Order: sequence, then C-alpha cells, then structure tokens
Amino acid sequence: MDWNKYREDFLIKAKNQKKDKKYCDKWLSYAYNLYEQELPIIYNQEHFCKLVGYMPEYVYAASNSADYFYRTFFIPKKSGGLRKICEPLPNLKEIQKWILETILSKMQVSVYAKAYIKGKNVKENARFHRAQKKVLSLDIQDFFSKISPFLVYETFINVGYNKDVSMMITMLCCKEGGLPQGAPTSALLSNIIMKNFDNVIGDYIIKNKIRYTRYADDMTFSGEFDELEIIRLVRHELKKYGFCLNGKKTRLRQEGQRQEVTGIIVNKKLQISKDQRKKIRQEIYFIKKYGLQSHLTYTNEQRKGYIEHLFGKISYALYINPKDEELKEYREFLLQYKSNSEISLN
Repeated sequence: MDWNKYREDFLIKAKNQKKDKKYCDKWLSYAYNLYEQELPIIYNQEHFCKLVGYMPEYVYAASNSADYFYRTFFIPKKSGGLRKICEPLPNLKEIQKWILETILSKMQVSVYAKAYIKGKNVKENARFHRAQKKVLSLDIQDFFSKISPFLVYETFINVGYNKDVSMMITMLCCKEGGLPQGAPTSALLSNIIMKNFDNVIGDYIIKNKIRYTRYADDMTFSGEFDELEIIRLVRHELKKYGFCLNGKKTRLRQEGQRQEVTGIIVNKKLQISKDQRKKIRQEIYFIKKYGLQSHLTYTNEQRKGYIEHLFGKISYALYINPKDEELKEYREFLLQYKSNSEISLN
C-alpha cells in the first residue's frame, strides 16, 4: 500500500463527510502507526467485519458466545491423561486464519522461542543443548488455558489498535478465559505474549553464559549454573503473567545422566530414548517371527493403522538421528508391506 495515496484518499472522504482537521489528524496518526508495522488498518469493529468478509451479526456472535462456535474433543497426552482440544467451526477458523496471517505473523517473537515458528523445530531446540554439563527442564502449568484474555488484549493495544478493535479480536481468539488449543491463532499468540518474559530470562542467561530456549510451555537451560537461582527467577517472572511452574515436570540432569530435551536425548548425539528404541526393536522382532496378524492378536492391539503408526515412530527417530542403521533396516522392512498389502507408507 502506498501511504501517500492512502492519505490522499482518506482526506478526500473526510472532506466529503465534513470532518475537521482534528479528526483527520487523529485517525491518520492512528493509521500511520499500523502502516509502519505493516499491520492492517482497522478503525472499528464494523470495519474489521468488512475486512474479514463476514456479516457483523456473525462476528459479534462468535466473539460474544465463543462456546457455540467450537467442537471439543480429547486426545491422549504422552505423559498420560487427556488433552482438551477446542477446534473452531469453519467460519470462525477462517476469521482466525485472517488474524494469524495478516496481524500476528507481522509481530515479533523472541529468539529463544523455538515452537510454532517457520524454520525452527523440536530437533533444533534439542541440538542447542547437546553435550552440556547440566540440563534443567521447567514446565509452565496449564500454559494455554492460563493465557488470559487481558494478556491477549494488551498484545493488540500495544501495537496500536484501539480498544474496540482490540477487544473484538481478543474475544475471537479466546475461549473459557484462555487460548483454546485447536485454534490457529493460539500458538503464535503464546509466543508473542511470552516475548518480554523470554527477553528478561535472556538478559540473565547472557550475563551468566547459560543456554536457554522455550518450546511452548517447556523451558530448557543448559551449561553450568545455579539451578535454584534460575528456578527462583523463572517463578518470579511467570507470576507477572499469572503462570506457575509444574513441579512434577521440573528435571535436572547432570553430565553422565540421561539428559533429555523435549523428548530427545542430548548427551552426545541426538537420539530418541533407549526405552523407545527398545519398544520399536521388540515390535519389529515379533512381527518378523510370528507375522503381523499373530503379533496384533497376541498383544491385543486395537489401534487402526498399526503399521502406519509404527512406521511413523521409526521415521521420527530417523529424523532425529538419520545415521541410525538399525532403524533404517526397520524402515525398509516395513516398506515391504507396500507391495504386499493395501497399506500406504509415504
């Protein structure tokens, strides 16, 4: 967008509507601030509705009564229990994608954030902490559900949107007093909101020559440090956001112990855990010895797509350590099912 052309068109319309100089100066200043950040210029809630292409009645309903615009289901957690997923219905999801692509994607996150960012991933996060004296893992309890609408509202206010616009966008991104896991906006919003937290922790770790990354709610510190001092600092800073640490997931591993970062072993070479490797080895062994169907019957395996699931685990392990010859052999073995059955492994 050419700002001079935008300004000229604005002044012509304002003159036709008999708006005075004070009015023009106010809203052009507002618009220019957003323009400078490459953010969409949104003057009010009705303007927002036009930009996203939905009738105001629908957008107001979705922002004021979020519970009616999601479907909820549960998936198993790796650590046990169930994770609640709230998936927005198609129209609301489309609006959230507009917010994600045109607003949130233009906002900055910290260099310490490694999740939900293009070009960064769980492997890069783990590699940064490889072969260190100590590895400390800390977890934020109920992370997404504790990110309050106020924190989201502040995010939009801070970049320059007015109160009405900020409130509407906030309520379109929130549900039940937090960020819904399943909404396209939640992941990036969490990183944006945690930017200042990361930078405060960053000042400390730079001063003390410590390594730090945050993968969503999972914080990792590595090097030589006083772990109690780090925990005190993190607790103090998290409290400002209404967060607290999950004590059950606080882990300190010394050199020589199994050091794990976001599920990946980082002592020397990156690798999935010994238990995971052992499980894969056993499954392949029994399939080879007794046949797939006998193995499934004996183990009472109920999962549909068992072979696809096992293939996925092996592929992930090879993604972490591409040089693992044993896992390469297992992968080739499973690929033979492509020619002998209707199973498709890609």
